[in-house]
Amino acid sequence: MPRDLNNKYWVRGAYQERTISRMTRASYPRSRISTRHANTPYSSVAGMIARIDDGPGQAWYHDAAHDLHLRDFIFHTRMQTARRVQERTQRFPDRDMVLERLIAEGTFDRVDPNTPDVREELAMNHASAMVQRLLMRVENLESQVSLLY
Repeated sequence: MPRDLNNKYWVRGAYQERTISRMTRASYPRSRISTRHANTPYSSVAGMIARIDDGPGQAWYHDAAHDLHLRDFIFHTRMQTARRVQERTQRFPDRDMVLERLIAEGTFDRVDPNTPDVREELAMNHASAMVQRLLMRVENLESQVSLLY
């Protein structure tokens, strides 16, 4: 599992020196979809990371994380984005490097000399996750069109 001692997520490959950390220290007593009669315990950080690194297949990418609260949901999508960006480096050697850097800057934790700003990071994390998902949709449509012609 790509988790360091500080419970930060990282991906193997080109971005393995960059990490993704949980955006909140809040501990929630139960999941967002819990009810009074069906109390579901909240996931730990290790559990959230394990959902992304569950092995082969695409189930990790299609997990909508309905049980997570907002900041942990963004943490979840950041991990999905990081894993997908890493996979793209292998599949598309002539990819748009500027777009890739923009997605990476919006996905991974800030490194010196850039100082963290929680509001800015939340917005950038959200934007990079949406851009990466839209990019995947475009690539999937392109592959379907190329199969037809």
